Amino acid sequence: MNLLSITTPPLAVLIKKPVYELEALFQIMRRIQNEGLVDGFEFQNLAEWDVSGPPLDKAKFEFRIKNWKICEKHNVVELADKLKQSQLPILSVHANRDVGICLCSSNRREITRGEQLIHDSLRLAQEVSAEVCVFHLWDTWSKRFDPLQLKHTLDSISDEFSDVKAAVENIPINLDNMTPFEVVKEFEWITLDLRWAGMYNELHKFASVKHKIVNVHLRGRLETDQWVIHQSPFTLSEALDLIRNEWRYHSLLTIEPEGGLKDAKWKNFATALKDIR
Repeated sequence: MNLLSITTPPLAVLIKKPVYELEALFQIMRRIQNEGLVDGFEFQNLAEWDVSGPPLDKAKFEFRIKNWKICEKHNVVELADKLKQSQLPILSVHANRDVGICLCSSNRREITRGEQLIHDSLRLAQEVSAEVCVFHLWDTWSKRFDPLQLKHTLDSISDEFSDVKAAVENIPINLDNMTPFEVVKEFEWITLDLRWAGMYNELHKFASVKHKIVNVHLRGRLETDQWVIHQSPFTLSEALDLIRNEWRYHSLLTIEPEGGLKDAKWKNFATALKDIR
């Protein structure tokens, strides 16, 4: 049976708090855990907490810069201590999403920052006993980067953290004649995101590398009391049937609420989580 997890950033809005407010996040995580809705969490190391610089991701850029300026900063040592004190089960860590943007930069200083972000997130995962650390390893807008160099960078840093699986996610890509699958299949460990697999119509291809998959992101929008994947040739239930029954995948499943949970009602949210069981 698969362990069921949920990613942490959207959760605080369920109690009308900003995504970066750590104590509010712990509060809602405890409620989810106490009600037995999931087995644990995918804790995302938010760029808003990073003292070394503001978020670089273009998505909601101005809004995130504003949040970065006003929110409390937390380094990985502080995050690890707070997570261990909370006793909340962290099944995976999602690295700062700016890792790939930094690594694909032409600026050596930015590349070095990306390497440090990899190290920090692997350290955080190790400290909280999470077996998986998820990486967005390239800049989705970049048309020029070397996937083999990215692999070398990740391999060389992750060697220090043998208890953590550094799992590369199949995020969108702009390299000519390449798809997310063609890149991630070369890495040791993979996080399979169903939203992106649907966008590129590549889910079937991942059967050939199913032994490398250690985390599946069930990325869908909460509509009433069910998760819905849009712009996809398959439904969530069809994908789960394939993954669980045909591939016999028994590792981690992680809910990623598409578009957040701003207007979600608790009853619907809880029902949707229970249905994945």
